[in-house]
Amino acid sequence: MTSLLNTVGASPARDHNGYPSHSRSESIASEARSYSNGMLAFLVLMLAAGASAASAEIRIETPWARATPPGIDRGAGYMTLHNDGEQARTLTGGTADWADSVEIHESREVDGQMRMQALPEGLTLEPGAAVELAPMGLHLMIKGLDEPLTEGDTRSLTLEFRNGETREAQLDIRAPDGTAGHNSH
Repeated sequence: MTSLLNTVGASPARDHNGYPSHSRSESIASEARSYSNGMLAFLVLMLAAGASAASAEIRIETPWARATPPGIDRGAGYMTLHNDGEQARTLTGGTADWADSVEIHESREVDGQMRMQALPEGLTLEPGAAVELAPMGLHLMIKGLDEPLTEGDTRSLTLEFRNGETREAQLDIRAPDGTAGHNSH
C-alpha cells in the first residue's frame, strides 16, 4: 500500500536542479529551439565565411598615392587590382576617414588634351583580370583631404564594390614624382 501511495500521490519528477521536469511536448519544443538556434548560428558562420572568401577574391597590389603640397585638398590613389574569383566585381568608389570622398576617375587624351572624368558606373574587374590604377589613366580621386598627404606616411582607405563587398588598402605616400621614398635612386 505504501508503494501505491508513493506512486499515486508522488510529486512530479524532478530534474537535476530539483525543479519539476517538463512534459514531453515541452522537452521536444525546447530541443527544437536549440536545434533552430544551432542552425541559425551555423548559417551565420557560413555566410560570414562566404563573404570573407568573396572578399579574398579581390587582391590589392602596391597601393600608393603621391604626396600633396599644402593647400591642395585632392589627391590620387594608385594600385593594381586582381580579381582572382569567378565572378565580375565592380569597384564603385571608397571611403577614408581623412577625406570627404573617394571616386573612380579616368584620365585620357581627348582632342590632343588630357581630360579627367569620373566613372559613375564604377570599374568592372572581370574574372581573372588585373586592372592597373596608374598616373595618366584609371585612378582613385580622393577629394576633400583633411590635411596634405605627406611622403613616408601610410593612409588607410576602404574600397567599395557594387555587391556590398569592401576591401581595406594601405596607401604608401610617395614623393610627388611618384618615387618610393627619399632613399630610392
